[in-house]
Amino acid sequence: MDKYFEKFQIEEYKNISNAHFETNKQIGIFFRYFLIISSTPALIFAWFGKNNPKFIDSLLYGDYVSINLFVGFFLIFISIIGILSSFYLVSLRLDSILYARTVNGTRKYFYKLASLENEVSFRLLPKQTNIPKYFDNHTFGVLFYAVAIINSSYFALGTRIIASVGETFFKVYFHINPFIKNYNIFWTIGIFLTFFALHIVYYSYLSKYRIINYMKSRIIGIDIDGVLNKHRNTFCKIHFDNLHQIYGDNIPANKKLTPKEIKKIPVSRIKGKKIDRNDEFDVFNNPKYWEEQEIIDENVGSIISELKNVYGFKIIIHSYRPWPEYHYGKILKRENINQLWGIKEIKLFKKNFIIFRKKKLVKITKKWLKKNNIPVSKKWFGIKKRIYIEKTGIDSSKRSFTIWGLFLNISVGNFKNRFYYTLKRPYRYFIEDDIDNAIKLANNCEYVFLLDQPYNKRKNSKLPDNIIRVKTWNEIKYKIKELG
Repeated sequence: MDKYFEKFQIEEYKNISNAHFETNKQIGIFFRYFLIISSTPALIFAWFGKNNPKFIDSLLYGDYVSINLFVGFFLIFISIIGILSSFYLVSLRLDSILYARTVNGTRKYFYKLASLENEVSFRLLPKQTNIPKYFDNHTFGVLFYAVAIINSSYFALGTRIIASVGETFFKVYFHINPFIKNYNIFWTIGIFLTFFALHIVYYSYLSKYRIINYMKSRIIGIDIDGVLNKHRNTFCKIHFDNLHQIYGDNIPANKKLTPKEIKKIPVSRIKGKKIDRNDEFDVFNNPKYWEEQEIIDENVGSIISELKNVYGFKIIIHSYRPWPEYHYGKILKRENINQLWGIKEIKLFKKNFIIFRKKKLVKITKKWLKKNNIPVSKKWFGIKKRIYIEKTGIDSSKRSFTIWGLFLNISVGNFKNRFYYTLKRPYRYFIEDDIDNAIKLANNCEYVFLLDQPYNKRKNSKLPDNIIRVKTWNEIKYKIKELG
């Protein structure tokens, strides 16, 4: 196995080395193209100024409205093309550095394998995987700052030329007063510095992103049922109450169920028990089942808080909860379900449309998480928390929802779920209790923790290498600390 791996490393070394040099070559070629594009304003100035030696003064003092607008917007256009080009140059440079670091790592592997004496005396190239730096002021930085100065100069000059005819342009064409009436040299310098700073901020941000997030995602996805709660206990409790309501004290033995007996999910698959889909739906369609879930471990909240606040992970909660459903059920029929959930419906085109729902699983879930001190990361600006209540367990990408599709039974909703989101974003970890889900998620996530449950054990089945079976949340915490 080592021989094949070494062969792979040698080929990888060759390919990555070539990619590194090719990327640097592309940076040089693209910079030449940028210089050609950035030289076009000189042709404009030469064309308009060939019969007017004081053409630049005319632009600055607004003698020609149409020419000023053309030249000003052209300069702004060139500066925008320039800044987009600089962003592409930065991406090429960061790729080049990533390749260089990979080559260093391969070199480190072979030098360690050889265990050479006095290695430092003849090895000149580095073997640290944290160099060269992504943000660089000395080599690529010189080229980048040159591009930033050209772009910023064109943008500042373009706005200055437009401002010289601003009184006419804004009042005549837009019937508004100019935004800045006294656009002097200080405004021009301010615009130049702002545009220049935009280049630096982007370069700095992308460099830090490569270091922190690009190679190591900071997202943890967490399922709820069977991972955060003792759903088997709650199921058995509600199920027993339902059976008592039907049979009184004479409950058949093959209908009774204890948490230890749930070795398969759905429970209708448990051999020796006469529990069917109707019994399951009578439990899941009762909002008490979702409201009264018991936390799996009293330390879960503090562990997740530590992962979020100390280690900087984003916590995203997922749960498959498409309830209430009306297809099955002995005790709870449509009227009973609507009463329990506070649902009001209207019938239209032979279909029932929910127009009001007092209890929603999203709200119930949020309330339960808050009650048990389980933190969740927020979306941009903290408007919404990252809690995804899934309506389907189908392993598919997003399916769009249409009104016509609803009437024609083509599509019943949006198929966004954990498989969709883990394809869309790089999840580093996902914590699951369903073995089938874990196997599917192993293709999308770097690591999947499969929390031991009686129903997720399979004899003689080999799991993917990146699925880690764990017994407790403390074990999950230490594994994440170990893996980083």
